[in-house]
Amino acid sequence: MNIKIIIALCLVLLYPVATALCLRLARSARDEFAELTRKMLQDPTISEEHKIIISSMSDDVFDWRFMAFATIAFPLVAISGDYKRSIRQEDREFMARDDASRLSTLHMRCVMAAAPFLTVVFLISATLSSVFLLLFSGASAVGSVWADTVKQVSPKATGPDNNHSPC
Repeated sequence: MNIKIIIALCLVLLYPVATALCLRLARSARDEFAELTRKMLQDPTISEEHKIIISSMSDDVFDWRFMAFATIAFPLVAISGDYKRSIRQEDREFMARDDASRLSTLHMRCVMAAAPFLTVVFLISATLSSVFLLLFSGASAVGSVWADTVKQVSPKATGPDNNHSPC
């Protein structure tokens, strides 16, 4: 049997196992994400616009498509510099909150666990994009790009006033 066929069969058979293992390992992150999401959606100090984004993030937790689109959107947003225009001061202040920062970290862990192969591809493209950003824009830009990527990729966040597309 050809070695390429053996490798392909192993990948096809191992991918569901790897995905299940990643999801199992991410269970505590998903539980914490769910609890934090509930608290933030009930927080009267959070704007309705940010609550829509939070709700949309919760819809992404098990969706492999988020990582597929993020793999494309993150480098495009980073290189184009769109995050500088689309992230308003209110968004920056919201992302600076401890709970929003923690939610973003947990969201990233959860969506990565839902699509291990796409996570590897995303990490490669995001690393290259982040190096570009660090060299030309500084460390704070990386967080802004992730926030803008979430806004562009999450379906509920792309309403009539935010009609960005990931491509």
